[in-house]
Amino acid sequence: MTTPGLVVLGAAVGVLSALLGIGGGIVLVPALVILFGLTQAEAQGTSLATIPFGAVVAALIYHQAAPLRANVVVAVAAGFVAGAYLGAKLVPHVPDAALRPAFGGLLLYLGLLFAFDLRPSNPAGLVLAPALVVIGWVARRLRRRPIAPAAPAAEHEYYI
Repeated sequence: MTTPGLVVLGAAVGVLSALLGIGGGIVLVPALVILFGLTQAEAQGTSLATIPFGAVVAALIYHQAAPLRANVVVAVAAGFVAGAYLGAKLVPHVPDAALRPAFGGLLLYLGLLFAFDLRPSNPAGLVLAPALVVIGWVARRLRRRPIAPAAPAAEHEYYI
């Protein structure tokens, strides 16, 4: 894990989050897990600790072009704080093997909603979530398990 690599990742996440209006974790969490070897929980915690810095800067610049609705910001922030507290308390009790597929499933679900411009009033969007859960569960059950190598035959000699 190199500091310059993390700084470059942070810059890329900052550009994408400000440009697309995403929290940044959608890019940062997978990158920290895949590129830097953090566990899912470590990556999520790191994301939550770093995103606010860039978010405040981007929100102030956005506010110059399109004033933010203070009542919406306050209401969402209140819910966010309560939800973040609950989520952070739950993470230690959820295995990494469950966090990663849940995160990936959420990304897939949201990606499909945005890609096909599905609105909450569209029944396809409501059907999509349970369908993805079932597909994910079936795919996980059918995933091939690695086969253990066979024991060496007794007639072979091995030299180290």
